[in-house]
Amino acid sequence: MLCIPGKWQSREEILSAITTSNMNEFIFAGNVLLNLKTNEAFEVEIYEKDSYMKNSFRYTGMINGLSDEFLNEIDEHNLTIYLSTEIGDLEKAKGLALAGNAILKAGGIGVKVESTGISFTKEQWSQSINNLEATTLYHMFVLPTITNGPDITYTCGMHNLGLKDCIVYNETFHDAAQLIFIFNYYQLLEKPEITIGQTFSTVADAPVFLITEEEQQPNLGDELFENPYGMWKLMRKENATR
Repeated sequence: MLCIPGKWQSREEILSAITTSNMNEFIFAGNVLLNLKTNEAFEVEIYEKDSYMKNSFRYTGMINGLSDEFLNEIDEHNLTIYLSTEIGDLEKAKGLALAGNAILKAGGIGVKVESTGISFTKEQWSQSINNLEATTLYHMFVLPTITNGPDITYTCGMHNLGLKDCIVYNETFHDAAQLIFIFNYYQLLEKPEITIGQTFSTVADAPVFLITEEEQQPNLGDELFENPYGMWKLMRKENATR
């Protein structure tokens, strides 16, 4: 789900703006945004001004360095569009990314990915649209590093791409973040068949990590953030009895 605030005054203004700014590409009818080229349909919900929207974008926008000027513009929104569809692979994520851009072209100020917790300016999102490769979608739909107590680092959002998230124990944040980045790119680009008990290493002489499955995801029970595909756990072989 994408959250896109804007300065529209009414549903009718949104309808007109989408039509005129996305000619022959998208139409908005009823509660559906339709991609005319792919026939993909996206559910649209429209909500009144939210006084907490600025703080929400401030918190979720830290990774992208959102400016105070941009956050003040978010605070001036009148309506918010929530755009949703079932995603779980690269093509569907690409479709949602394009649909979000259609709303931005129609007057949206920025984008918050509700199923990950990352916010983008209009310019950041639109620039990514120019190169919708797998790695670009990764940075749009996956929060690459979260810490949850000492020596616990994990990702959130790989379910948007149809893959398991990854959690690493007992490593420094820097080392864990690098390991997770390489492992997730390995999942994304190589599409390997990963099984419990396999090992993984970033380079030939680097530490070897045992791959198991995390039974207690940090986001377990959270409708937006829990990964239905599961979560891989990586631990150095000598520590894998945890």
